[in-house]
Amino acid sequence: MSDSPLILPGDPLFDETLLTPRPDWGEVAAKDGDNYAFVVMPGELLPRPVTMAELNEYLEGGAYDEQMIEMEFELDLD
Repeated sequence: MSDSPLILPGDPLFDETLLTPRPDWGEVAAKDGDNYAFVVMPGELLPRPVTMAELNEYLEGGAYDEQMIEMEFELDLD
């Protein structure tokens, strides 16, 4: 591990950091009566909090399918 403040791929904390909820998750949860989920949008690495309505749009609008294809492609490269 280096002395850099950046946590880069290969650092033991990298995966843990990616899975840590964003600081604004509570604000998003409060918008929808504390019903929320985390999604990773296509082209992004970090999960973000969404309301239940946004989750439905994510699942039914094709973004979920696109993300699954993107993840499979990334896994095939390893």
